[in-house]
Amino acid sequence: MPEIFRAARIAPMTPGWPLLEDAAVVVHDQEILDVGYFADLRRTHSGPVRDLGEVTLAPATFNSHLHLEMSHLLGRTRPGQGFVPWVESLLAQDLYALDEPQVRRELARLESRGCAFVADISTRNAPRLAAILAESGLFFVSFLESIGSATPVDEAALLPQIPAAAESGRGACAAAGHALYSTSAELLRAAKAASAAQGLPFSLHLAEHADEDAILLSGQGAFLDLLRQRGFIKDYAAPGSRPVPLAARLGLLDEATLCVHCVTIPDEDIALLAATRASVCLCPRSNEHIGVGQAPLRKLLDAGINVCLGTDGLCSNVDLDPLAELAWLAGRQGRGLSLCEGLALVTANPARFFGLADRLGSLAPGRAARFSVLPKAVLEAFSESI
Repeated sequence: MPEIFRAARIAPMTPGWPLLEDAAVVVHDQEILDVGYFADLRRTHSGPVRDLGEVTLAPATFNSHLHLEMSHLLGRTRPGQGFVPWVESLLAQDLYALDEPQVRRELARLESRGCAFVADISTRNAPRLAAILAESGLFFVSFLESIGSATPVDEAALLPQIPAAAESGRGACAAAGHALYSTSAELLRAAKAASAAQGLPFSLHLAEHADEDAILLSGQGAFLDLLRQRGFIKDYAAPGSRPVPLAARLGLLDEATLCVHCVTIPDEDIALLAATRASVCLCPRSNEHIGVGQAPLRKLLDAGINVCLGTDGLCSNVDLDPLAELAWLAGRQGRGLSLCEGLALVTANPARFFGLADRLGSLAPGRAARFSVLPKAVLEAFSESI
């Protein structure tokens, strides 16, 4: 028998639909049958009513970029001093010492807060993390991140083969590149091709900090010196290009690419991102923690770019909750941003990018019955637009 979930407000996130007052969602067999005003649905649907009270119900959220393998580094890196000091504090730790119990706790916490999807980036632990994600109730993409220059003969080797991910019916394993300065052009192209061959997304850290620009433009900078000292890079020839134009020239940018961070991008690079139809994932609290500045959210949206939100890892954030990320972002860059525009960053936009718009991202008939309840911090951040 269907069940009717009543709420003071519902944000359907369906194009053309407003925020609904005294509304309801009708659910049967974990699928949404109908959405609308409670009085209308009560006349057309039978079944028990679960009154959620004075809450604002929204679609379940997406965390479009996180590093689960670094969950053990919470509170152990240097905040607010810039990228090089942060990396130095990061390299002083055992980066990839996967703490599986903590990862499971973090995933359970995400589900309890209304998150339905995560895009995890892993350098060393992708197979194990994909298996853990498959055991959870979350939808997911597990990205295996490529660093260095060793390019396999068979590009398929860049995709982890985790049967449990496919068998779960909720997940996939894809390829990612770390960054333009840390992953060779050949390896980046191979990783992109490996994902593209399977119709999968590709992820790349892009234009995260000023040191990245300096390395690519001139082959100089404190960060490059650090990488050389630690043996991560030996011979390096600067391509003489900013990150976004270089990524475009390498053929890495298209509608299946998620560009993560995009902090140091001038207007012409925003136009180039829009022309390639690539999506962008912002991680504002991570950028704040490290001290690299903030991405130009309003300009990205005005350019028609599909923008998503991620939390990065606990090595540069206090939690992995997409709604906490949204509240923080709205409190600082939310002027002129409506509640629906903000919610789209963690619902409809990532659902579109990850190919899940028919299952998640909106409250509409046929979608999975996965919800989030907007916390007070989000509602206060958008109080002028509610």
